Amino acid sequence: MAGAKLEVESGAQLLARLSNKPKLKNLDTLLFQDGPQPKDVIEFYGEEGSGKTEMLLHLVAKCILPSTWCGMNLNGQAVGVLFVDTDYHFSVIRLASILEHCVNSAVSLQHRLPKNDRCFKDLNEGRTLDSPPKEDEIDTFIKACLKRLFVVKCNSSHQLIVTLHSLESLLDSKPDICVLMIDSLSAFYWIDRSNGGDNVTTQEANQRRTVDVLSRLVMTYNLVLFATKPAIIQRRANDEGTSSTTSTDSPSHFACKNKEKDSPEHYEYLCKSWQKFVTQRWTFSRSHKPFVTTMPSNAILNRYKVTIADLKMSTKLTRQFCITDGGIEYIM
Repeated sequence: MAGAKLEVESGAQLLARLSNKPKLKNLDTLLFQDGPQPKDVIEFYGEEGSGKTEMLLHLVAKCILPSTWCGMNLNGQAVGVLFVDTDYHFSVIRLASILEHCVNSAVSLQHRLPKNDRCFKDLNEGRTLDSPPKEDEIDTFIKACLKRLFVVKCNSSHQLIVTLHSLESLLDSKPDICVLMIDSLSAFYWIDRSNGGDNVTTQEANQRRTVDVLSRLVMTYNLVLFATKPAIIQRRANDEGTSSTTSTDSPSHFACKNKEKDSPEHYEYLCKSWQKFVTQRWTFSRSHKPFVTTMPSNAILNRYKVTIADLKMSTKLTRQFCITDGGIEYIM
């Protein structure tokens, strides 16, 4: 047919697209009933400081850790993760701290077992040892885990679109990459809206281009996509009983903040192509009621809540958690 475009792909591209990627069924059983599944698109929605980025780091750690190491269960997935940082919130030091906490927790669990049941494995020979891995061995292990993580930073919508296009070569060469994360998808919303003038179509042009590239990556390479979307616009009731919208940076927002619910009402401000693309929405909030720990001391921590809505199945799940030096801990 005249004008038809011939699609050509290399053998490496075909292998990356069709190869059986590792399953993520046990990524976190408290958050996922059966999944996440390839091609899931999961949106993290909530105000600044509600735990979205921290949850991403929690899931990154779960992804890049192996299932076992030195005879200890780490309950990881040993898969690759692509992290696109547009808000410049990503901290590799924080992630390394979370990974170290996971390993040290596994070591402590082994020590609580009866001596005859302890089973530390030698890294090279596979023989059983009486003592846990040394500190330098743990550091080497964490560095090896971090090699499964690929981080790119973007400072504009155009750079984000170009970067997403360029990721195809990396995905072709790394078939073990199963997860793509973006923090955040709406980082350049106000800039694009200002540059677009009064035309909504022009304002949303970069959003649509971004979603088009994301859709192709997710569908072609069977990825799971996590993307944060801050609650930068919220609906509130006015004195006449009708609703209006306000930016979360406006003075009126702070004036009525104490009257808000623990879970903010979702307000959609991204383009329709993104709305159709999302399969799950996780709504994050920080509770006014603190959490008091009992171990090791009576520390007072912020209490957070995430409500997980499956937009395809119309189901909801709620979890509460706190953020410690070692990462996320659930409040049961």
